[in-house]
Amino acid sequence: MRQPHNALDGLDMEVAAGQVHGFLGPNGSGKTTTLRALLGLIATDGGAMRIFGEEVPKRLPHVTARVGAVVESPQFFKHFSGRLTLQLLAESVGVPPKRVDEVLEQVGLRDQAKQSVKGYSLGMRQRLAVGQALLKQPELLILDEPANGLDPAGIHHMRSLLQWLAHEQGVTVVVSSHLLSEVQLLCDSMTIVSRGRRIVDGRVADIIAGHSGSQLSVRFDDAGRIRDAVEALQAAGGGVTVTAEKERLLVTGAHEASWVTKTLADAGIYLSELTTETKNLESVFLELTGTTPQAGQPVQVGQTAAPVAAAEAALETATGGDRR
Repeated sequence: MRQPHNALDGLDMEVAAGQVHGFLGPNGSGKTTTLRALLGLIATDGGAMRIFGEEVPKRLPHVTARVGAVVESPQFFKHFSGRLTLQLLAESVGVPPKRVDEVLEQVGLRDQAKQSVKGYSLGMRQRLAVGQALLKQPELLILDEPANGLDPAGIHHMRSLLQWLAHEQGVTVVVSSHLLSEVQLLCDSMTIVSRGRRIVDGRVADIIAGHSGSQLSVRFDDAGRIRDAVEALQAAGGGVTVTAEKERLLVTGAHEASWVTKTLADAGIYLSELTTETKNLESVFLELTGTTPQAGQPVQVGQTAAPVAAAEAALETATGGDRR
């Protein structure tokens, strides 16, 4: 008999108004489940969720007009043009026809508006999906992998659009994405989850700064000396953490780079390169979620999620002037 599995287990998340908020986690961490539950697409068996202070899904009809969303792969009638697709959607929700042209311009599909959707690339279909989410001029925009299928120019355009919506128009944007480098450029704040629980949340810059301890990259002319170098550094103490990779060592916690150089030289090991590395969001994410860039398999890490009440899956957005 299969054991019950909690897709969300004590997830508590609050999103500030007028920001781009990243919602991050490994595959299977509960991101899409959270968004689908919030939008009433799946049922939950516990916890509380609110949008603009209204409990959902019970009060979802009262806030639907203020929310735009794209969750998972968007589906369209492939023989309809992009313009007709948005026109029909606009009519169904009482949006003026002129809004269709505004949205097509915003998502960069004005020149392809007359083409049928079946001829659209994956990136163009993604733009169309974001366009339909913008039709109602929502106060809260929820996007699951908005950069999916976009080329670099398209990603840049999407980033500029979302930041303009948040910072100039006051729209609250929640973005779930696996493109960590893009999240670092795009988002003001973020929540990282793993196994259905929140690990950390806050401003992106603050989270990176809080986990950006000194890290040195050490290389050798003879890669065969890496194992000897690990043993020498560990034997010397100093409270450092040493990680062996294929062609280099990563040393964290050394007070001075010269200590690494001297310790290895005293052991008869001479390095060919020593550089200081600044952590980015990707390295912080891997550290916090317990995954490694080599194998991508879970490992035990020092920081764990804070204790939270089981079965409390709460994504709350308060109605105050500074929270949404």
